[in-house]
Amino acid sequence: MNQSRIMHTKKNTANAVPKGIFSLALIITMVVCFRATVFASAPNAPGTVLTVNTSLNATSESDGDEDPDHDHDTYLITAPNTPWAWHPISVANEPMNGFNAVRRTYALPPDVNPAVISTSDFEMFGQRFTFAYVLQQPTSNESFMEMRETVTIETRSRNLNDILPHLEQEIWFERDGFAGTLILDIHAISVEVAGTSRHTTTATRQRAFPHLSTPDNALIPRTITDGGTTFHLASVEWQASSTSSIDGIPMASSYTATATFTAQVTQTRTTGYTVTAEYVGTVFRTVQGKTLFTAIFYGEPIIEIWPDEPEPVTVIHVEPEGDGVVADESGGMSDAAITVLAVIGTIIALGAFGAGGFFLAKHLLGYNVTVYGINSPREIVKAGKIKLDLNNPEPTIFLDKAVGVSPAKTGRYIIQIVQRAIPKLVNKDVRVVLHDKEAFHRIPEKAVGMPIYEFEVNFSDEEDEGHDE
Repeated sequence: MNQSRIMHTKKNTANAVPKGIFSLALIITMVVCFRATVFASAPNAPGTVLTVNTSLNATSESDGDEDPDHDHDTYLITAPNTPWAWHPISVANEPMNGFNAVRRTYALPPDVNPAVISTSDFEMFGQRFTFAYVLQQPTSNESFMEMRETVTIETRSRNLNDILPHLEQEIWFERDGFAGTLILDIHAISVEVAGTSRHTTTATRQRAFPHLSTPDNALIPRTITDGGTTFHLASVEWQASSTSSIDGIPMASSYTATATFTAQVTQTRTTGYTVTAEYVGTVFRTVQGKTLFTAIFYGEPIIEIWPDEPEPVTVIHVEPEGDGVVADESGGMSDAAITVLAVIGTIIALGAFGAGGFFLAKHLLGYNVTVYGINSPREIVKAGKIKLDLNNPEPTIFLDKAVGVSPAKTGRYIIQIVQRAIPKLVNKDVRVVLHDKEAFHRIPEKAVGMPIYEFEVNFSDEEDEGHDE
């Protein structure tokens, strides 16, 4: 089926070529007719005519060096395309200091010499303008951004009260042209261990063993365990805890032993802490921009000396045989001939527009259904186009009008409906009629979003007649 659709696309392209050529010919004809109409209606002039469209928008602008009593309107005009060394960004014509002045404003980068500004005299509005002086106005561009700067210090304590005296409450930031004051963000302070050291010491533990019958070290344990560390017996001190009299001689009846145990313990100590503090704030950057140079020109009326008026020239009108065109001695056409040509050109242009509109309406807006015949699983041919009545309560596609020239060899057809016709056919049964056979197909709602909706009908005897596939 993919190859068949490719063949079908190629056939459509081949059929569209003549229509495209015809459309292009219509457009060229219309352009030529309009050019002939405009040319015929334009008066003959011996010299080159330059037309300048100048928009005069009344605005009021004032500079510090202008006349304080100046209360005239300022007119902004379009700058002419003259071969200056540097083109102005605006040109203003306004009364100034009793003169009709022209202000040319240039925006020059810092690396451009102001000598590129043109100070030559020029003519405009029937006046000759002479350079007077230049005004200079520097500009700058300021930008800002939110900045967060990180600062680290070393301390011996991790207590915040001990850390804060070592931190600045605000710092000055300056980088990449941005500068500004940043404030300490106390909630963003973090503390980490900077380093540790290990050392070995002798730890001691003492234990008392009361109510011993004799002061014998064998009664004392050799080791004890405290906090996971094993301590060894180092020394024992004995003391009589009670006495009794035997034959009048006092004798100790029980003893208490105080034993000292020792062990070598390795300890880890923190040597310092790393404090990370953040400072936040808004920083600004000011960059020198272009310098505005305004060149002032004062204008004076141009005094023209007119020569003596020549004697009038007698014009002899000659009508050549057959063409009806009237000419004068200079070889130009008369007003009557120009008017006739203008009318003829206008009529031809209107006719070309009408023919083009009819052609476009017929081929682009008239047909809304295209029919393709399926000759084989790999061959699909275009049978024709049909205009389906969308307002008919029972929309019907008559294939007899389309397939009379190239009917399908298998009796199977593909019906394509353009997108603009789908909304009026949703949830309707479209009837397809071929000779004495008919089939029905319901247009689903999902077809509204499709650029082209297509379905297939089969009128062959191999399958059930009158049902679409």
